[in-house]
Amino acid sequence: MFYGGCRKVSNVLSLGLELISESTVHELARTILSKVILSSRLRYRRCITVDEMKLRVKKAWIYGWSAVDVDAGELLALKILYGRSCLNALIFLKKALELCINKPMV
Repeated sequence: MFYGGCRKVSNVLSLGLELISESTVHELARTILSKVILSSRLRYRRCITVDEMKLRVKKAWIYGWSAVDVDAGELLALKILYGRSCLNALIFLKKALELCINKPMV
């Protein structure tokens, strides 16, 4: 699952030094997705790990969230936000857990 369109990601990345087009973001996403195993199947998962990263682009803070199945190494969810709150974390976890039959250890 990739939340956020190429236009939104292009606008966020263009806050840096130079403008980045939507087609460039689309090519970058295609390259990354060819290297990363994305999961789209609902199945049993023993444990998932959630990671958050904080990036500063010019004067704006951007937060990236990712959820990965520990055993299979599959990316379950990826989300980029301008804000960071408990509600954002809960919504992201709910999206990540939609691909799990059980309630795995997080």
